[in-house]
Amino acid sequence: MDLSGVKALRNFKTIHLVRHAQGIHNVGIEKGELESYKLLDACLSPMGIQQVSERRKEIIKSGLLNTVQLVITSPLRRAMQTSVGIFRGQEDMNQFDIFPKVNNSPPIVALEICRERMGLYPCDKRESIGTYRTCFSEIDFTMSDEDALWAEERENMKDVSARGLHFLKWLWERPEKDIAVVSHGIFLQQTLRALHEIVGTPVEDNHLKRFANCELRSIRLDKSDMEAYTLTTYNC
Repeated sequence: MDLSGVKALRNFKTIHLVRHAQGIHNVGIEKGELESYKLLDACLSPMGIQQVSERRKEIIKSGLLNTVQLVITSPLRRAMQTSVGIFRGQEDMNQFDIFPKVNNSPPIVALEICRERMGLYPCDKRESIGTYRTCFSEIDFTMSDEDALWAEERENMKDVSARGLHFLKWLWERPEKDIAVVSHGIFLQQTLRALHEIVGTPVEDNHLKRFANCELRSIRLDKSDMEAYTLTTYNC
């Protein structure tokens, strides 16, 4: 019996990358309000809620909801609203009837390392885990702590890239083979660029561009690429 195909399946993972839906800070940028504390830990805009609803319908139709084994989300409010809305069928516990729910939903885990580029802008600073546990009861926060990563100075792009590669290494070491990640525009773009430019993994040109709000892109992580690259420059 030819088992080469079975062996090949064990040597790669499929990662589905989703940028959060439109947040009120995205609207605030157009008004020059990005540094306003009114945008602290920005939530989704009405347009963003609509984008989540449309994306959920698409992944149900495609069958993706049945193949994803784990969802990793940034612990910023707009990302968690997007992840819960798409993969659990609700925006948050107070608005459970916005999106229809299904029972075979994958677990959702919040992870600090995949949050947006940190520093300077209030929209990228999050609220306490205690507040989140109340608002997002379906998310697992056991891997998150208080906001120790936040600093007032804007994070260097090289550090964002290093953080992204460390995150991919962490994903590779997970047992799941089909994982969804809900994160942010800068973080996702820098992660894919680093995967292509530093690790040497082939990545399509259109995947290296900035994500649109609620856009989904799927990539393949191969064993040969991830084991060939040892991450030693970022201590998470």
